[in-house]
Amino acid sequence: MPTLNWIGKDKVVNHHLDVPYRILEHKYGFRSDDLKDKSETHSGNMIIHGDNLEALKSLMPEFEGKINCIYIDPPYNTGKEDWVYNDNVNDSRILKWLGEVVGKEGEDLTRHDKWVCMMYPRLRLISKLMAQNASLVISIGYHELHSLIYLCKEIFPTKQIVTVTVQTSGGKPSGGFNYLHEYLVFVVEKDFDPNLLDFCGGTPRRPFEGLTLSTFNKKSRPNQTYPIFIDPNTETIVGVGKSLQELIDNGEYTGKEEDFVYDYSIAPEGTVAVWPITSKGKECVWRQIPSRVKGDWEKGYIKVAKNKTKNHPNLYSIQYLPEGLIKKIRNGTLEVIGHEEGKPTLILGVNETEGSAVPTIWSEKDFYTVKGTTALKNILPEGEKKFEYPKSPDLISAVIQAISKEDDLILDSFAGSGTTAHAVLNLNNSDGGERKFILIEMMDYADVITAERVKRVMTGYSFKGETKEDIYCKKLTPKNILKAKDIIKEAERISAERAPEFTKLSRPKIQDDCLKVIGTKVYDEFMDGIGGSFDFYELGNPIFDKNGNINSAVDEDKVREYVFYTETRSYLTRERSPKTKYLLDTVDGVGYYFYYEKDAITTLSKSTLGKVVTEKAEQYIIYANCCTLSKETLAKYNIVFKKISSEIKRF
Repeated sequence: MPTLNWIGKDKVVNHHLDVPYRILEHKYGFRSDDLKDKSETHSGNMIIHGDNLEALKSLMPEFEGKINCIYIDPPYNTGKEDWVYNDNVNDSRILKWLGEVVGKEGEDLTRHDKWVCMMYPRLRLISKLMAQNASLVISIGYHELHSLIYLCKEIFPTKQIVTVTVQTSGGKPSGGFNYLHEYLVFVVEKDFDPNLLDFCGGTPRRPFEGLTLSTFNKKSRPNQTYPIFIDPNTETIVGVGKSLQELIDNGEYTGKEEDFVYDYSIAPEGTVAVWPITSKGKECVWRQIPSRVKGDWEKGYIKVAKNKTKNHPNLYSIQYLPEGLIKKIRNGTLEVIGHEEGKPTLILGVNETEGSAVPTIWSEKDFYTVKGTTALKNILPEGEKKFEYPKSPDLISAVIQAISKEDDLILDSFAGSGTTAHAVLNLNNSDGGERKFILIEMMDYADVITAERVKRVMTGYSFKGETKEDIYCKKLTPKNILKAKDIIKEAERISAERAPEFTKLSRPKIQDDCLKVIGTKVYDEFMDGIGGSFDFYELGNPIFDKNGNINSAVDEDKVREYVFYTETRSYLTRERSPKTKYLLDTVDGVGYYFYYEKDAITTLSKSTLGKVVTEKAEQYIIYANCCTLSKETLAKYNIVFKKISSEIKRF
């Protein structure tokens, strides 16, 4: 198979191993509902300021092999970006590149070598953070597309690598050609099974889906844990019970959330209770809070049916219409035929669902970079000029929608203006998911632009302008043109129903081969926020000083986390106690001990062994500065001694 070669390849293929491990220093927490509280939020959302090569390595102890969804937008190497090669690789051919702005074609004959040298170690670290079934998507232009594909083939040999062409503008003339597109390189499993995408058509599919949300439980979402009451004579929803969160707040339940019992006897007389339990009998939560269920039932968006699963505690199943289908109903692309007899539940026409396969050409106008520019200008006018072609939040939402589950963690190590976090928040707001994000940005604007944009998306921002939405859109085909009068009537009906939501509505008009009605919302002062929280970090001190010893400026807990990770390849979660001062944890019968004092030399001896080892195990690995125990004694007690700092592994 052809391979990619470049200046300095032999020096960078293992450069990720030489990158110093630096700790992450928490600078502040941000909460949209409490702006004064700067303490750590533990929300799972992170923004990290620092070189992404070092930051990726700092994530390893906690996230190695755990991240399922990664999107990055690295420099395209167009010759206009003013990006700088910064990696300190010990090679004379590469050292001379340090700190130099990468030049244009013809001016800088090594510009492509610099780009590949920059990307290779970052992709290697990303590969280590990826879970086995993870997906990576990379935005790129034509300048480095082929280099990137060969890099990915070398680093991800078992993955499927597919290029998707995305129209991102109305055209950028250059050299007699009009460039309309960029690329997304998908690095996914051979048996990749994408999620449904809102923007592309698929095959007919039943519109209603199960209301249970199996990825969460009553402890993680007590506000979505409650009974729904059904009248068995009419098979209609007649009410909902109090949520577990309400019971806790009212003092009616004082136990642990996970011990809460789904009680069917609480159903009012003449009704039966339905609790959130999957078809396989797993207790979980509903996708919606109680008030949303009641409102959607009245609108016809909820369906009640007899449960066909044998030996299931629920007599009925509850189904709902996803947001994408509700939008289709509102804009007329999904026909409403009527209502179920005696119920508000809608009877719908053929639902040509979103495609289950990712198309290799994306041409939606919502994906144009002008949409990204407008979004950034509206949210953060002061940051607009730093980014020539910011990505559209809708484009990144589509990428994340295709490859993520509702509770996935999304990593972006080239964060720029923070579009990925914006897209994650929008997507969660749309489908009720709880995706988290980690952004890494090395430039000085990481706080004042990247983090600031995320803050404003969460809290809301001053905005004077307008937004537009297609509230009706019917594709014009030879078949339905014959029904033009009916289509126009349908458009007018939907326009009348939704008129209160908008400042103004267009008349039905033909646009993009569709009959459309466009709703416009005019904002005079403020755009509401989505809500949320995150933690902001800076790259701190390296774990080892220049002499190879443990850096005394590093917090001891961070050193312990590092040592435990190098031994077990897992994250240290056990809390330290006075009784187990030197114990890291016991794993698979092995007790790991770190006998370390910041301002003293520690010696493992007969007199100290008893105070160091505090938990019985089959074997012991003990770090200390010195050891006076004989080989026989070490063997007798199954102790492996390791010297601080020389025998602490580097990774």
